Amino acid sequence: IAILSAMVEEVGEFVTKFNLKIKFKFGDLIIYGGRWNNTLGIDVFLSVAWSGWGKVSAARAVTRLISANEADYGKIDLILFTGVAGAVDVNLKQWDIVIANALIQHDMNAAPLFDKFVIPSLKKSYLEPELFFSNSLFRHLNYLSQRGKLNNFGTVNLGLIATGDEFISNKLKLEKLRSEISNLCAVEMEGAAVAQVAEQENIKYLVMRVISDNADDSAADNFVDFLDKYKKFSSSLIEEVLKNLLQLLR
Repeated sequence: IAILSAMVEEVGEFVTKFNLKIKFKFGDLIIYGGRWNNTLGIDVFLSVAWSGWGKVSAARAVTRLISANEADYGKIDLILFTGVAGAVDVNLKQWDIVIANALIQHDMNAAPLFDKFVIPSLKKSYLEPELFFSNSLFRHLNYLSQRGKLNNFGTVNLGLIATGDEFISNKLKLEKLRSEISNLCAVEMEGAAVAQVAEQENIKYLVMRVISDNADDSAADNFVDFLDKYKKFSSSLIEEVLKNLLQLLR
């Protein structure tokens, strides 16, 4: 299982908790890895890295994760991309969780050769994780949340996430996204790039985000404050995801 985020705060103490060591270095990209001594006794190798912001950085990092591990540990079974995002749905608040059931690159526009948002190499706009995994994770986290066992986090949601090389912090831009993309939940800068690589490499993937701001004029200040708090709890959320995945992948 490969775990990727844009920033180290988004995986928090995970590397230390799971006693992962540096396995590979590619320029400024460091990949940590190690075997997970889980309660089911299943042989699982975990790889963790943080890519830096934006679609190019994310695509580069996930490609390195895939290729570096294959020779020594075999093909990656699933990629989890996780981190924070801005809310587009007005019902979402800070600390709410959004699991992607679809992703779209909101800055992809090859018109007039293709319709806006269509990725030419895939000939489609929406990238859809395998619903078996996203639905199962939604049920698992929702179960924990309803029983007060998902401390510090808000509601658990399943929905559409948009990715683009722009930090959205403008009400006019936000309204434009809402008008162009129906049922959009959240916006960020990496998820759909990772999803595209995963689909093209035929690897299963999940994208999970936690709302940090409202993607409006106050987004920058809210984002910085939230990130400082989020790093204390991000690893515990990833642990819950892994527990669910272990049941599904065994």
